[in-house]
Amino acid sequence: MSEADVKRHRQWTKQLNRAVEADGWGQVLEAVEAYEQTSMLILQDLPHADISPEQQDLIEKVVVTINLRATCLGSLDGHGSRPTKDEMEDIAQVLESVLQRTPRVFPLDLAELDPPPATEKTSKAATGDTRDQRLSILIDKIGLKDAERYVDPQIIVSCYCDEGGFIEPKQEVPISTMLDPPYIGFNHTITLETTMPTLHSRNCVIFFEFVHYKKEKRKKSVRCWTMLELDEIQPRQLILELYAKPCDVHRKQIRLLTEKPLYLHLTLTFV
Repeated sequence: MSEADVKRHRQWTKQLNRAVEADGWGQVLEAVEAYEQTSMLILQDLPHADISPEQQDLIEKVVVTINLRATCLGSLDGHGSRPTKDEMEDIAQVLESVLQRTPRVFPLDLAELDPPPATEKTSKAATGDTRDQRLSILIDKIGLKDAERYVDPQIIVSCYCDEGGFIEPKQEVPISTMLDPPYIGFNHTITLETTMPTLHSRNCVIFFEFVHYKKEKRKKSVRCWTMLELDEIQPRQLILELYAKPCDVHRKQIRLLTEKPLYLHLTLTFV
């Protein structure tokens, strides 16, 4: 663990503890701002941290929980009572322990912590006939000019909104064993936990990261990424162009991976 990683981790925990303290005092605006700053800080630093996949998974769960708490505090209609401020104290302890040899066990089931639902009026206007349906994504294959060189290739799927960050846990597609250059096949379906009305009301974007294992670094590494925006979502097959790493959730500096016509191939349905 480098000194830079230790310093980053110290800043994360300091910022989160500041948010939890404001939350405990009932200072809603200050707590929301501090939680959002914590989430942004971690997401900015995480791609540069030399940590294990297990540590990264734990940190990402912490970030999802932070974003959910900020959303709860900012909800005007009383929805979304969890995670509670007491649970956030436990989350702060998890983050503090993440670099230890035996970190604390993550104490929450994120599947139970749904974000506040959108109002009925907003949902119908934004989503048409989808109502409370969820998006199911068949990840068929990805095209890469050097497909045969990747070890343990996977796709990681996440949902992100600018105001709340990651709104559900990332989903990892199983490691591919199907190679037909220039394609790596997955043929695996994932279903998002977040309903279509919520995706629309929060203006979410769905991200796909292609990762592989680097033996020399003993960690997973992102090779490229792509994204699915809301106006592209309808039941159909489609292809998404690939972008050079790192994954830019803010969509500020997007660069094509290659000029070759290689894509991520998907099939979308509602369930």
